Amino acid sequence: MFHWKKKNEQKHVEEKHDYNLTFDNVAIPEVHTHKTHDETTENESDDSSINYDNLAIPEVHIRKK
Repeated sequence: MFHWKKKNEQKHVEEKHDYNLTFDNVAIPEVHTHKTHDETTENESDDSSINYDNLAIPEVHIRKK
């Protein structure tokens, strides 16, 4: 009589995904290591090893299914 509940539960179980974020579409930030002009570098410090002006942060879009 209540078979529709079992069908809905079964669909819900089938739709679950187990994403492995170490391999599945993971965005990796890019660090630009080329030399820049002296005019554009504002973050000059001897202690800093990363110039944050040249750090590219990608956008991550996760689709809902």
